[in-house]
Amino acid sequence: MFLNAIEAQIKWGIMLFQEIIHQVGTLIRLSFHQMFDWIFGLTLINTAYKKIQSFLINILSMAPVPEHVSFIMDGNRRYAKSRNLPLKKGHEAGGITLLTLVYICKKIGVKCVSAYAFSIENFNRSKEEVDTLMNLFAIKLDEFARRANDYKDPLYGSKLKIVGDKDMLSEELREKIKKVEEITKNGDDFTFFVCFPYTSRNEIFHTMKNSVESYVKDANPITLSSFSRNMFFDKYSNRCDLLIRTSGHNRFSDYMLWQSHENATIEFHDKLWPNFGFFLMYLIILRWSFFSTIQRFNQNGGPLGKGLLRRFHVFHLRKDSFINVDSFPEPPISVSITGEAN
Repeated sequence: MFLNAIEAQIKWGIMLFQEIIHQVGTLIRLSFHQMFDWIFGLTLINTAYKKIQSFLINILSMAPVPEHVSFIMDGNRRYAKSRNLPLKKGHEAGGITLLTLVYICKKIGVKCVSAYAFSIENFNRSKEEVDTLMNLFAIKLDEFARRANDYKDPLYGSKLKIVGDKDMLSEELREKIKKVEEITKNGDDFTFFVCFPYTSRNEIFHTMKNSVESYVKDANPITLSSFSRNMFFDKYSNRCDLLIRTSGHNRFSDYMLWQSHENATIEFHDKLWPNFGFFLMYLIILRWSFFSTIQRFNQNGGPLGKGLLRRFHVFHLRKDSFINVDSFPEPPISVSITGEAN
């Protein structure tokens, strides 16, 4: 009995120590985030940050940039829990991050941005959270419409399109969507697709349904190009150049399955969505631009590839060193390999 009592006290002491360490760690993380926010809130620091940001954007805008960038915004709830905030605050922080990155993409020269704002599967969440997301979405609709029509705002001239199975939304919200899309329909410089509510399977199902109905009614043949034109993303339906998912999950979650089938660059990042800022986005697009430039020159036999080969002469082949493939002997019918352990 005495030993059992001592063992119980030791276990209790260990658990108490672990809880103290956990609470201290949480306090340190919160203090660090608050200090970081305070530093960037200073006028001088904020001004310098914006100047650096504009300088870097101007540099990158001179290089090839993706035409269609898409985001799977994951991590809002974990962000709120990590800061001991209500879930609503996490979704609000994610909304701010989205509009910030949309502005950055537009300024760099990206023509289209799409975002996975609400999956059809999200209707399985609690009614409180679903209502919160619906209300926040309605607020952001009004905000985007106002900014897209303000010539002083960086988002001026943007077109907003809400794509997905809108029959699942309330009539009031559908009317608001229709109104906002009408207000921004003349934005030719930049298109912003918000997928709400959406899944790729649902999009492909509706596209196939519409294609078959068109064939039955008007005998329009179903081809790859016609199928793509019937999809939700208009002329951007056939291709997504850069797809980014945050929060460390390496899966598509039923998103952009058709659009990412050809030459799409997929980036999975560990950062939670509200923490995914300018510099991370900039480095990803910079890397995309670098490899895209090399790929284009190699495909076209451009001077960059030849210049690199001349500079690194070990890879340089003289004109008379090329061998015609037809002159090679026939390959052997079979090959046998025996491996022996040393």
